[in-house]
Amino acid sequence: MRVEAVITCECGFEARAEDEEGLVAEIRRHAAEAHFMPLSHEEALLLVFRAELAAQPTTPPETTDPPEEEK
Repeated sequence: MRVEAVITCECGFEARAEDEEGLVAEIRRHAAEAHFMPLSHEEALLLVFRAELAAQPTTPPETTDPPEEEK
């Protein structure tokens, strides 16, 4: 099963690809064509990583320690 990756630009454009390299290529193309902002491969990859981190859940993991009793 293939999973499509999607990153949304502040302008509303959605970069879509089936893998990380395709997503990096789409981001670089869009940045250059729409925003006249050439990005290196590493800069586009950093945007992918930031988007992946932002999509991670922020709830802390459950602990196995029992709650402290009130005195």
